[in-house]
Amino acid sequence: MMRTIATAAVLGLASAFAFVNPANAAGGLEQSGDGGYKIGVHVTISGADAGRLGKGGGTTMSVQPSCWWRKYNPDIGGNDATTPEGFQKFYDESIPYLSGHAAVGRLSMPDYNEVKRVTDAAKNGEHYTWYQLQCRDGVDPVKAGFTKSGGTYMGQQIGIDWAAFPDGQVPEPYVAPEDLAVALWDYAQQGLTNPVIGRNPKLAANGGAAVVNLPTWFWVTNPATSLADDGKIDLVATAGNSTVTLSAASSDVSFTSAAGETSCSVAQAKQAYSAGKSDADACKISFESASAGWPVTASISWGGTWTGNDGTEGVLPQVFHSTTVNVPVVEIQVPNR
Repeated sequence: MMRTIATAAVLGLASAFAFVNPANAAGGLEQSGDGGYKIGVHVTISGADAGRLGKGGGTTMSVQPSCWWRKYNPDIGGNDATTPEGFQKFYDESIPYLSGHAAVGRLSMPDYNEVKRVTDAAKNGEHYTWYQLQCRDGVDPVKAGFTKSGGTYMGQQIGIDWAAFPDGQVPEPYVAPEDLAVALWDYAQQGLTNPVIGRNPKLAANGGAAVVNLPTWFWVTNPATSLADDGKIDLVATAGNSTVTLSAASSDVSFTSAAGETSCSVAQAKQAYSAGKSDADACKISFESASAGWPVTASISWGGTWTGNDGTEGVLPQVFHSTTVNVPVVEIQVPNR
């Protein structure tokens, strides 16, 4: 199934969302300015361009989680159900009353032996805290592998939504590959910049002017950041049990002006002028008349696809970078002989 990531979601990630420690998210996740929720998760990044873009190794990204464990203390007369002893009391007082249709609630609870194991471990000095599972609407935590099935009710798997974890061992939130791809593409873009334009000729005596009817070479002087060097970005990101592979590429670099335009391959756009080079290797525009400044714009667009380890895949939104410079153009008079 192909999915397209919304551009607005991609571009808003870096600034809109607060980070939350999942182990301490007792009050829920931080709400973002657009009404959504984000959480900080550890992401490992690799792939052909990870090192070149400075994205290698691990980092923390703000990503929309699908499921997460949070401390949750139900109101049961002031008893703290996040502690082993408190949860044992909560469990003992709740299970007997789950009857009839409500008995399905037992399927979402751990069995008595697990509750007793945790309580006994706490009595022996081990430190456990109980957490409750939280998921976005429509997410199946059992299918995602984030929790075990407690059984089946009317043909539907019921996930166990309570679990006790030792300090420091709360699982990372489950991030769906699609949401991880959104964050990864935003993160990759942080290394991309607008192109910086080089040109030749530039007559020093005429304020760096080009010459009428003489082909002017244009190229990109910062290919490492504007073109990721070779016009391609290949990255792999893993967060918890989700992995996405991202493959992006730039289009040809276009130089446009009212005087004309040209579209150049990445190799051509990196080709700076040097004596003896053929015009066939160049990005060039000829100006037919003199001007104090012809506006010339260099444009680069990026797009691509992603695939997830759950079989999902999608299209990355296009991203555009451009720079405009004014090119003075003069006529050169050839003296009569």
